Amino acid sequence: MKDNRGITLISVMITILLLIMIAGIVITQGAGTFEKSKVVRFETNMKTIQKKVDIIMEEGTEYPGSSMPSSAKEKLKQIIANDATTNYIKTTNIEEPLLRYFSSQDIEEILELEDIQDEIVVNFSNGEVISLNGIEKDGNMYYVENGLY
Repeated sequence: MKDNRGITLISVMITILLLIMIAGIVITQGAGTFEKSKVVRFETNMKTIQKKVDIIMEEGTEYPGSSMPSSAKEKLKQIIANDATTNYIKTTNIEEPLLRYFSSQDIEEILELEDIQDEIVVNFSNGEVISLNGIEKDGNMYYVENGLY
């Protein structure tokens, strides 16, 4: 009889197809995990900023941050208008005297928090922290931490 020691073309094709299927499953699951990690990072950053704001408010000293530039006011106005159906954002008046704007550089220098690439507005009258960038979760945009639960 003939001695067949080689791999048949069919077994190679089946192996390649199985590897492609496994790779597709891994990539699909990995993309979902990446999106979830962005939401978790946003939540963590907002909680960290909120804790820092709570400490500043307890001290009762002068409130840091700068007055809002017009671009931030327009963005906040749009965010508040879009939130009318969910009411996650407590701030309704963009002319509130205790609203303070923080760029990502301000967050690092003034609030002493590193690696937070966001622009935020803090309402020191009610302690609310609003992200101007927000995060998308399940097809909706969220700008405050409490809306993600």
